[in-house]
Amino acid sequence: VIHFSFVFALAPLFVKTYRLYKLLGVGYVIPRRQTISNARTALMAVPFVAVEVVILLIFTFVDPNRMEDVMEYNESTMTHRVICSYDTWAFFIVQVIYQGGLVLIGCLLAYKTINMQKEYRDNQQLILTMYNVALVGSIILVIANAVEVYQSTMRLIVSAGVLWVTTSSCCVFVLPKLAQIRSRKANAGGKRRSSQIS
Repeated sequence: VIHFSFVFALAPLFVKTYRLYKLLGVGYVIPRRQTISNARTALMAVPFVAVEVVILLIFTFVDPNRMEDVMEYNESTMTHRVICSYDTWAFFIVQVIYQGGLVLIGCLLAYKTINMQKEYRDNQQLILTMYNVALVGSIILVIANAVEVYQSTMRLIVSAGVLWVTTSSCCVFVLPKLAQIRSRKANAGGKRRSSQIS
């Protein structure tokens, strides 16, 4: 569920970054504008989610997770845990390559849009959001492999990371737009009052 949710949330952000990159012609020597509709943008996100579904389905049958009992003995206590495990590291490696590749390419595309005109304000939010995803994902990856923690603790850490990335990304995109709408309404209200007075 976490892997699917990550790609499901990342795909629109990745497509938005790619869309901004293509719309403004950053990749061309002579800038040229292109039109990409919202419907096409949504369709562009579907293959990323579909690839993740295929990966999950393949590993459900090839190397399914299985329940494993772990007994730990300390001086006078015994701890019994049930964990989910795999026979190989293949699932982990495939997920790191696929999801990490999406984040890396998204960061590169966001970086290439860094010097755009100020009228296209979304590029700064996209850069911040993509780098935020990369940073939090890297920290979680290091924790998952360098620190020995219980699976429930690891799931809590991953969930906190996903919550942080999702919330901060929404705030980065939504709060500036709300402030912009509020200032437009205030300016429009001020113009109406001045026209009524004169």
